[in-house]
Amino acid sequence: MIQAEKRFSKKILVTIITIALLVVVGIVTNIVIQNNKNSSITDNTETPTYTTVLPEGKNIAQLGGWDRVSPDGKDPVYAYNDSVDGVAISVSQQPLPATFADNTDSRVAELAKGDNATNAIQAGDTTFYIGTSAKGPQSVYLSKNGLLILIKSEAKIKDASWANYVASLK
Repeated sequence: MIQAEKRFSKKILVTIITIALLVVVGIVTNIVIQNNKNSSITDNTETPTYTTVLPEGKNIAQLGGWDRVSPDGKDPVYAYNDSVDGVAISVSQQPLPATFADNTDSRVAELAKGDNATNAIQAGDTTFYIGTSAKGPQSVYLSKNGLLILIKSEAKIKDASWANYVASLK
């Protein structure tokens, strides 16, 4: 009877150790997979071939790098992430489409209007258009230095803060 209890105890011990090892292996594997996913997201070495604008005093490394947001085979559009008043934003840029060459301001206003971004604000010599969804996120449209720029926010940002951010783009 004691011999049977020892065998039973050894089986339980071996089972517990096996389960513990499987759990540890699973956790380590998950960590490695997540690290690989994160590094592939932040290790974007592709950069725009056209001149871009960034907020004055910041460089692209501080903003996490460029991310191509347009599909392959389409004209390249690149974006970076930043924040305004603690609200996350994504700033995408592309060269002005050829159809925007004449009457750029009215073309941008027309594009913005299509997304209900009709609140026109002036920041220096740049007019930009803000649209706010019912849930708070905003879309901002503008043209600067030969670029078409679209900014998306995760929540509502004050108009004055938007104006300061747009003015800072150099």
